[in-house]
Amino acid sequence: MARFVTKVVIALVAIVFVSGLALVTYVHSWQTRPQTLPQEVVVEFKGGTGLTALAKRLSESAVIDNSTLFTLMVRLGGEYKHYQAGTYRFSGQVTPLDVEKAMVQGLIYAPVVAQITIPEGFKLREVIERLAAHGIGHIVEITNLSRDRVFLDELKVRGASLEGYIYPATYSFHKLPTAREALTLMVRTFWQNLPPDYEAQAKSRGLNLNDAVTFASLIELETRLDEERPLVAEVIWRRLKDKAPLGIDAAVIYGIPDYTGDLTWANLSDRRNPYNTRIHRGLPPTAIGAPSRKSLEAVLNPTNFGYYYYVLTPGFMRHHFSKTLAEHNENVKKLVDASKRGKAHDTGKH
Repeated sequence: MARFVTKVVIALVAIVFVSGLALVTYVHSWQTRPQTLPQEVVVEFKGGTGLTALAKRLSESAVIDNSTLFTLMVRLGGEYKHYQAGTYRFSGQVTPLDVEKAMVQGLIYAPVVAQITIPEGFKLREVIERLAAHGIGHIVEITNLSRDRVFLDELKVRGASLEGYIYPATYSFHKLPTAREALTLMVRTFWQNLPPDYEAQAKSRGLNLNDAVTFASLIELETRLDEERPLVAEVIWRRLKDKAPLGIDAAVIYGIPDYTGDLTWANLSDRRNPYNTRIHRGLPPTAIGAPSRKSLEAVLNPTNFGYYYYVLTPGFMRHHFSKTLAEHNENVKKLVDASKRGKAHDTGKH
């Protein structure tokens, strides 16, 4: 009788063991089986929520297809104490292991409440208007802040304003920032994108950082093509060396408060405009827009072909670069002729 009981116990233990092994094997297989979600699912996991309650919530949201198996998976892995409370987003194909990984790593979903794109060459005034349009401060408040000496010192900006120090990029915010927070992020991004040893290299060429940023902004506003930036830099360097007017109309326009899109002869001959680089020699007083890293790099890496002039080609896509005035005048003539045929207009460097 004792032997029989022993055999029965052993048999039962064996059955339980085999069944348990089969269950564990099934759970291991199930945890990598993807569940296809027809749409994005957001699940909130509050601190103090029990495993059973979480598994039920995930199942009801269709993120997993079996709350019991999920509970077993977690208990077998012993990971639940590492789950981090928060809001999680799931989409596409999701496995139970994906869910666990997200919650253990704390891949919390924070929706973007504001996304602001600052294009290359954007003026500070345009940045301020865009921030205000997104409900981030008021124009007067942001304008004053962008010139506040204490704030500028905090951001290590030695210029009179943030002009040129707002880096062109797309900024995403998971909570609506204050104007101070938004501007701080944009300027920090500028510093992060400033090439290594930039200030020292600029100094070796006779420029302080404000001058280099101003220089880069001129390049930014003169061409959209990366391959032309070092060429424009060469022309500017040569004219600075010769103390010749830069003749950059984008700078002239920057200095016209009520500019409407029509650059007149009166504008071009106005000596009261400190940004009139057709009259005033050297760099303008400040940057005229937000320079990209490519333009910042071009300041220190100009070409050396002997170019002294450039003018737009008909169609505006590229520029003709030339060494002599005679060659330049011929390129200007081509542009003017094309303009008369209704294909282009003259915006070149003279």
